[in-house]
Amino acid sequence: MASIDYRDKYFYFVDDHRLGLVENKTTVSVNDPDYQSIQKAGESIRLFYVSRPIPFGSDLTKSSEIPDQFHEALTYKVISDLYKLPGDSFNLQLAGYYDQQYMLALREAKKYASKHRQSGGVITPIDY
Repeated sequence: MASIDYRDKYFYFVDDHRLGLVENKTTVSVNDPDYQSIQKAGESIRLFYVSRPIPFGSDLTKSSEIPDQFHEALTYKVISDLYKLPGDSFNLQLAGYYDQQYMLALREAKKYASKHRQSGGVITPIDY
């Protein structure tokens, strides 16, 4: 059975939280891109990836992609940082307590993330 080296033929890119799959063109003319959408149909593809939540922004109407059970960890960190600020609320003992709570929640979140949960899905081809 002949093995085909796909590393030189197929490439991917990530743009605006989307995955693009392309292949090398066999014929390239002047002012023409070197890559094109994959022309082979009916092939299966398996992707292994680590999902990362979209960063927080100024739009507060969007819901977080962080699992609900870890939302409280964020509040622990914010409270800890607030107690470390100079002023009337300065209290290193309470800051240490909330820092400890944050670290415990972070440890649980890392355990949760390392479980390698898999979910299925379908990639709909889009012509660029």
